[in-house]
Amino acid sequence: MPIIHVTVTKKLPADVKAELMEYFAEQICANTSTLSKNIYVYIHEMDKENVRKLAPTVLIDWTMMPDRTDAVKRPIMAAMTDKLAQVCGEEYRQEIVIIFNDIPLAGAMLGGETRSENPSK
Repeated sequence: MPIIHVTVTKKLPADVKAELMEYFAEQICANTSTLSKNIYVYIHEMDKENVRKLAPTVLIDWTMMPDRTDAVKRPIMAAMTDKLAQVCGEEYRQEIVIIFNDIPLAGAMLGGETRSENPSK
């Protein structure tokens, strides 16, 4: 159950946000066995006066399932970087930050069961 937080410093049209959320979910699905219905994506639009750096950031929290390896993170991050540069501006490409947080299975719960109790959920 990856939870993806995308922070940008420009107002994006609703259709662009919808496309961005689907695209990010698709990247997780394409590189892992994660089902699309289990991926949460949130877009946070910040006013420029409230941030120190204007480049987009992405924080991805996900549980440490066997197929969520360092090797699969690279193509996910590359695709997300390309998409954010396209949407927010090429001038930000070199400053786009993407961070994965690997959560132990016992540290996450879905529907009242920890992921270690029911990893297939």
